[in-house]
Amino acid sequence: MNNDIRAKYKGSWIERLVTLGTDDWYGQDKLGLIVANVTGYLAALSSLGFVVTYAMHDMQSLMPLVIGNLISAVCTAMTPAFHRFGRIAAALWLTAVFFVSLTWFTSLLGRDSGVALNLIGTSAVAFAILGLERLKLVALISATGAALIIASWTLWPQPAQGIHDDPAFMEQTFASAIVSIMAITFVVIYYAFYLTRQAQARLQELMKSMMPDAIAERLMVNDGETIAEAHEHVVVLFSDIVGFVEMSNRLGAVRVVALLDDMFRQFDSLAAEHGVEKIKTIGDAYMAVAGVPSPVYQPEDAMARFAKMMLHVVGDVGERHGVDLEMRIGMASGPIMAGVVGKSKYSYDVWGAAVNLAARLEHIGTPGCVVTTGDIKVTLQKDHKFERAGSVELKGFGKVAVWRMDCTPGSA
Repeated sequence: MNNDIRAKYKGSWIERLVTLGTDDWYGQDKLGLIVANVTGYLAALSSLGFVVTYAMHDMQSLMPLVIGNLISAVCTAMTPAFHRFGRIAAALWLTAVFFVSLTWFTSLLGRDSGVALNLIGTSAVAFAILGLERLKLVALISATGAALIIASWTLWPQPAQGIHDDPAFMEQTFASAIVSIMAITFVVIYYAFYLTRQAQARLQELMKSMMPDAIAERLMVNDGETIAEAHEHVVVLFSDIVGFVEMSNRLGAVRVVALLDDMFRQFDSLAAEHGVEKIKTIGDAYMAVAGVPSPVYQPEDAMARFAKMMLHVVGDVGERHGVDLEMRIGMASGPIMAGVVGKSKYSYDVWGAAVNLAARLEHIGTPGCVVTTGDIKVTLQKDHKFERAGSVELKGFGKVAVWRMDCTPGSA
């Protein structure tokens, strides 16, 4: 199902039907329950199809089968009612309905009807609903289905007395039973794989939103891989909002989150546009690098253009949200180390002198300016405006000559 089809059906009665009863569940449990719904609905449609077939052939002698299929259709369509108890309850309910109804139908129509062969599908359906997490239960359901097929084949070689047993009718019933179970199995397994693929795609998107695409892809291929790299020439940027704590207390949580979301979304778009990689956000702080995990042509220029646009975005966001926003930005370059830390919760991060220097420059920076060092000034002075900000004592670095770059009007 492609994106256009998903968009067409999202929020429609079809989506509401297949997700009925699953709102309180997440992850694999939700996927399994959706598959149970689809299975139940398909089985109900199949039972109703047999109701029509039997009614058209011989309503009087096949009345038990007509009533039985109607009951079976109602029972399988009721599957969402059991979702409050979880995946196991849904799977057991469906398999119990299948076991009882198909065994009883075989006792009436005999083994030549092929109805008992529908029990083969219970194994596939159980797998699709329960997954590998409930492998023992799936094996038990499969073994029970196999035992019932063998028992039905042995106990009921002929139709029950008084049941319509015309050879042409039996051949049609056999063919219908095979087509029905093959169709249901195909659709259920396809939909289970489709849901799994969608979940994997969402996981990939989430991981790529947390770390560089290349790093996320490496982890998805081998989640046990140790990722640790040294990079010789990287530009690091830190930014934060001046007076953010006071502003947060004044605006309240809802307005602050909306403001940060608006601002960071635009920063993320600018980062992608300029070849810059966001590393993380902490509250109102935004950290980015140029040159990691892949080298970037002229990383100073890429980061400087990105930083200049950040200052414009902050002004626009503040105006849009009715507040005066000022941002400090610190930028430094040099060698760093980068890698993934954590196991259950991955985090891609960078370390090194350039990281510490950029953080300190941001802390002592001038609002509305990019505060940086002399080596970056030498690299960018042809295309950017610089103002000397004197020498500052920075912890771990001693006296550092500091420059203000691309200040917005009235900031320096």
